[in-house]
Amino acid sequence: MYFLPAERLRLYRNFKSIEVNDFHGLIRFYEQHEDGIRALDFDEYLDCTLSYTNALFEAGDHGKHLVMCDHLLELVIMQNVGPWDGEDLYHRLLFKKSASLYQLQEFDKSVRILREIIKIYPQDHLAALYLNKALLLQKPHWLYRARAAFVAFALLSVVVIALEILAVPRFFPDLLQPMQISRNLLIALSLASLSLGEAGHALRCWLKTRRFVRQARRNKETSFK
Repeated sequence: MYFLPAERLRLYRNFKSIEVNDFHGLIRFYEQHEDGIRALDFDEYLDCTLSYTNALFEAGDHGKHLVMCDHLLELVIMQNVGPWDGEDLYHRLLFKKSASLYQLQEFDKSVRILREIIKIYPQDHLAALYLNKALLLQKPHWLYRARAAFVAFALLSVVVIALEILAVPRFFPDLLQPMQISRNLLIALSLASLSLGEAGHALRCWLKTRRFVRQARRNKETSFK
């Protein structure tokens, strides 16, 4: 479909007149006039499509946002788009893609993209922060076992407390002190299994992120020598 220059200008002007925070309005307009927007000059098309893609992210439509991120990343590479509004557009799109994957709880994919970002931009502290957060949400099997141990020790301590209150003082008074020691030990073990498991996982993720960032920085420095 051919659009006259005046029609294209009007379309672009109408799109730009929408408030930047009216995400649903931007989405509706773009999807209603997508054919016309595709007929715009490249810079105008890219401007509208970036606004639409950002609106999808802010509106929580992360599935569509991922599709548009892939389209824009391909466009940026093919057209060799440089800085846009003073920002590295490739970097921005990659990060937003990883954020959408994070929101969709696809943590493995999010981690892979965040690692690629850090390899290219090792000074990106926000990417390192999100990498650590995504790693934290990837629960290893041993952590689930630690949580199971917490539940098991807690249940055993409840049983011991019940016996200590209901049966031991009346039928086995000599066992009262050993039961109290057992109860305290089980409570300590339950708390230790949970706290040590969670702390160990957090420390492991922090160390992995720190090592990865340091290696990426060394590689970047080496490549410039």
